[in-house]
Amino acid sequence: MSYVALATRRFEAMAAFYGDRLGFPVLQQWDRPNGRGRMFDLNGLKLEILDAAREKAALELGPVGDRIHLVIEVADVDVAYRNLAPGTAPPITTSWGARMFSLRDPDGTAVCYLQWVEG
Repeated sequence: MSYVALATRRFEAMAAFYGDRLGFPVLQQWDRPNGRGRMFDLNGLKLEILDAAREKAALELGPVGDRIHLVIEVADVDVAYRNLAPGTAPPITTSWGARMFSLRDPDGTAVCYLQWVEG
């Protein structure tokens, strides 16, 4: 897989969420009359945000649902939680050997922070 692309009608909010709030670096960005986007490095996973309002061919944007979620592996999920998600549900320890918490981007896509722990 090369990267994940998310089309949105809330480009500014999505770009601020991944760049400003979560602090992921921008790899590239473009702003043209028929397309605007920004690509972030999510700890090795490339995430492209596309402005659906600027696409030459209209993009159908159905509900996000929970079929897709982005997983960010970290060394210390509790530190990530304190820095990024206070006020959301705290990290949990799963039965399958991980600690994790989730938050949602402005379009509702789940972003899960995960730390593998010894079982």
